[in-house]
Order: sequence, then C-alpha cells, then structure tokens
Amino acid sequence: MAKIVIIGIGSGGFPASLAIRRTDPGASITIIEKRSYDMFSPCGMPFAIEGIVTLDDLRFSLPEDKQTTKLLSHEAQAINPAEKNVLVKNLKTGEPITIPYDSLIIASGAQPFIPPVKGARENIDKGVFVLHDIESAQRIIEYAGQAKKAVVVGAGPIGLEIAVALKEKGLEVAVVEMLSYALPRALDKDMAKIVEQSLEGRGIKLLFNKTVNSINGSPIESVTVGEEVIKTDMAVLASGVRANIDMAKNAGIEVGKWGIKTNSKMETNIKGIYAVGDCIETVSPINHRPTVMQLSSAAYRQGIVAGTNAAGGYDTYEGALGTFVSLIGSLEVGATGFNEFFAESAGYEVISGKARGKNKPEYYPGSKDITVKIIVDAKTGRVLGGQVVGEEGAGSRINVLSLAIKSGMDVYSLSQTEMAYCPMLAESYDVLNKAADFAVRKLEKGR
Repeated sequence: MAKIVIIGIGSGGFPASLAIRRTDPGASITIIEKRSYDMFSPCGMPFAIEGIVTLDDLRFSLPEDKQTTKLLSHEAQAINPAEKNVLVKNLKTGEPITIPYDSLIIASGAQPFIPPVKGARENIDKGVFVLHDIESAQRIIEYAGQAKKAVVVGAGPIGLEIAVALKEKGLEVAVVEMLSYALPRALDKDMAKIVEQSLEGRGIKLLFNKTVNSINGSPIESVTVGEEVIKTDMAVLASGVRANIDMAKNAGIEVGKWGIKTNSKMETNIKGIYAVGDCIETVSPINHRPTVMQLSSAAYRQGIVAGTNAAGGYDTYEGALGTFVSLIGSLEVGATGFNEFFAESAGYEVISGKARGKNKPEYYPGSKDITVKIIVDAKTGRVLGGQVVGEEGAGSRINVLSLAIKSGMDVYSLSQTEMAYCPMLAESYDVLNKAADFAVRKLEKGR
C-alpha cells in the first residue's frame, strides 16, 4: 500500500487528495494541516467582509474515507528525504510525530507580505490587518464595525475587493498603490482607467505612485503617505504574498526566484517529492519562462497533476497564463496572458486591438458596456494576452481568450471565431470579435 503525505489542505492539497484516490484507491493518504479546520475559500473573504456571504459559508470539509488520515492542528516542521519521512508537531499537545512516506506533496501555501513600514508589524490586528484566513477576516469584520475610515495598501484584486467591501459597510476608504495605476500585474493603464473611474464614482479615494511611510499611533490614528498624513481608524495591508519555502530549502529542494521549482509532473528535484500551489514557481505557456502564479485555479490543476503522479499515474502541467476574473464593485474585471508591459518585457513587439460595445443589443433591457483588449505579437499575429472589463460578461470572454492563447491561436483565427448570438444574451457582432478585427487591421497596415 503506497503511503502518500500531503502538507497543507488548500486549493492544491485538496485536489491532490482526490486525484490520489482516483488513481490508486488503495493508497494511504495522510494530510497535515496546521489549521484546526479543513478548508475554506480565501477568494470569498472580501465578500464575507462586505456581508454578501458569511464566513461559515466559506468553510467546507474533505470527503472522509478509512484510508485518509487528516491531522488538523498539526504543523510539518521538517522533511527528511533520505529517510523519507516528515517531522510533525501536534500544535495542541506539542508532541512530535514522524510520518513516513513513499511520495510527498508540498502544498504549504504562502504568507501575506507585510511591507517594512514603521508601525505596521507591531500593530497587526491592533488596527492594522492582513487578510489571510477565516480568523483574520473575522477580526476585520469586527474592527470595521466600529471604524469610520480605512486605508487599503495595494491596488491588486484583493485590495480593491476589500476597499469596496469596507466602503459598502459605510467607511470612508482610500487605496494607496506604489505603481501608477490599479491592477498593474493584469491590466494596461487604459483598461485600469475604467476600473478606477468606477471606484472613484463610489467615493473611494485612489492614491497612485505613493507609498505608506509610517502607520501612526497604537491604536492607529493615521498613516503617512509621502508628505500627506491621512486620518484613519484602520489599515488593511494587501501587498501580496510570499511563498512558504523555508522547509523545502532546508530539505535540499531546489527553489527559484519566487518559489519551489518543479517539472511538468509537479515533481521537485528530489524524486518522489512534489509541490503545488502558492509555494511554487511555474512557467508561462507563452514563452516558457519561469513565473509566479498564485491563483486558486492554477493550484487546483497542479494538485490534480501532482496527486496523479504521486499515486503512480501520469499527468502533466503546461504552466499558467494567470487567467482570472474579479468582481470589483459593479465591474467584472478579467485578464489572461501578458499585458503590454509584460509582453514587451519578454521581448515581444506588440500591437493591440481594443473595442468597446454592449454585452447584448442596446435595445434590449439591461444591456451593459463592456470593453475588450487583445494583445498580439506584431510579427506573427499570435494572441499573447487579453483584458475584459464590464458589468456583465467579462468572465465568459476572458475564458475564450485564455483558450485562444493556450491553443496558440493567432488573431486572424480569433476574429473569425463564432460567438453565440441571442438578443437576450449577446450581440450578433461580439465585442471580442470586434477587438480582434481592430488588431488584424493594425497588423495588415504594418505589412
């Protein structure tokens, strides 16, 4: 009977356990998790803060079976590849346990990055918060219930979702971002402008090209941004996360710039040890270069591949495009592949096609504005990336663009892609086709 150990129940560890059971029904699975409960949905937490769902709605449990052992409130402390075991500590009793394995899957996740700002770390949960788990979300909800003003540091998807949530709870909200526009890893500046205008229309103050120099008071009274002092009752740090890699490094597992290195089977440099999720770096299917992609959808697919291979099957992972969609206020915001900055940084000469239209005929009640931008390799016409922003329909269109990139489609083929039409649901000349046509015209003009 194969003994397989998984470190961490999350978006990578959970599907790994399912894939193991499908591949080898007789395998013995041991899951090590330092939380006292099974799983939760991290991406749902901003909406729980807003009150759309409850934190209890975000919890769910792994299926039970006789050959799966869940060690909750247990922390993996060391991996011994030579002896093929994991040293584990029972967090309730302090008892050390040694667990042997035939295959090991590391799904240790990531920790929120706390920027080196004076007054930040010492005031965590005392008016300064990071959103990382159910407990931190609960603390934000409780504190926000008595606050009037909040500053959110970071204009990525989570930061903006939190900003909207706090605004909807009645707080005065400002967002501070060190770069020049919102969602800089995903969007181009012109597409981000649509999001920014929507946020400002909700009364959220946006401060770009700014950094927080200090957090003042304990409990917090204000933050200093550049030379400006902003009065606030609370600050939420949404400055990204950093991979949990120390245990892997100490075991001799190779790490790269962003996380644990793996091959297409999700296997590390040590045979029989796999890694998935936020703790790893992956590759871009566009240029096959290392990248970091800490998204639940990517982790899920990685978990399936690792679990299958750990149990003796065969599966591969081709890398991550970073396909995502977020609901920021009333706007669906989606992106996949490279934006212009990352495409040019990767050495591509790019052109783009951008179109604004309606998600359904203008005469039909409820039609909404939607904008599509497609990033194209100027030499080959290959689709490199896409961005969609609108009140309805961004998610479905970004999935089409993701598939186009993954299949190596050029913009000529994309412009001819048949999109379903029905007045209640879509235009006959979809805005995605329109954006592709604009890109084609640019390509033909340049030749």
